[in-house]
Amino acid sequence: MITLQTDTPLALHHLHVTSEDPQRLGSFYTNLFDLKVVPHNGNQIALAGGSRAIVVHYGKSGEFAAAAYAARDEAALATLKAKLGDLAETTTPADEIFFRQGAIRIRDPQGRCLIIGVPNKQRSPDELPARLQHTVFQTTQLEAVLDFYVNKLGFVISDEVVDTEGRVTTCFLRSDDEHHSLAFFRGSQDVWDHHCYETSSWNDIRDWGDRFARARYSIFFGPGRHGPGNNLFFMITDPDGNRVELSCDLQRVDAAHPPGVWPHEEYTLNSWGRGWIRT
Repeated sequence: MITLQTDTPLALHHLHVTSEDPQRLGSFYTNLFDLKVVPHNGNQIALAGGSRAIVVHYGKSGEFAAAAYAARDEAALATLKAKLGDLAETTTPADEIFFRQGAIRIRDPQGRCLIIGVPNKQRSPDELPARLQHTVFQTTQLEAVLDFYVNKLGFVISDEVVDTEGRVTTCFLRSDDEHHSLAFFRGSQDVWDHHCYETSSWNDIRDWGDRFARARYSIFFGPGRHGPGNNLFFMITDPDGNRVELSCDLQRVDAAHPPGVWPHEEYTLNSWGRGWIRT
């Protein structure tokens, strides 16, 4: 079966978010994540550094504007664009701040946007590793959303969480060899849930925890270990209330590996202790 993982791998490259106070939110990512302002033509704030980047637009705080995924090269992007056909929309200059010309934009059935392109600059090592790795959403239409991402875009299901009635409550999707770059929770609202940065070791998790502590940002979930993905993690919130996860040791998954099935319980979300179960 042809999928993103086997044919045209994608990795999460940067995010577009909205804020009622873009300067305050930008300062958080500048100061805590070592990002710097990237000059460009536009009124949004573009920040980048090492293996992470974010674009902040003026708007309602806590909302998601787009997730930008990087193709490995222009040939892979052309192959994907041909496969997607009419699903591939024309991008705007704001979509291409970190990508070469020719990027594409995709909208899912609920209006979420993905920008797919080829990075215009090679990434450099970070002094304190934390590579932007995945983003997660809550949705009221899980089946329709999964049908779109799996059967139309080519994401692959790595793991599903299933309740006692046999209903899928969470699904983790991969676009390359990492366990997931995207995930969806069944919820009572359609909202952005969190985004995650992958570090290189447990010691990095320690160092990030100390860094946030010195800036008086407290952990609200974790530290712990997720079942699906088997990664160590903790979460904080940024000044707009966006949830930010720091992770390490995320599982890598072979293309032929069948989806795993996990029970909907606290142990699945955090095998070390209390889980944060969405409603």
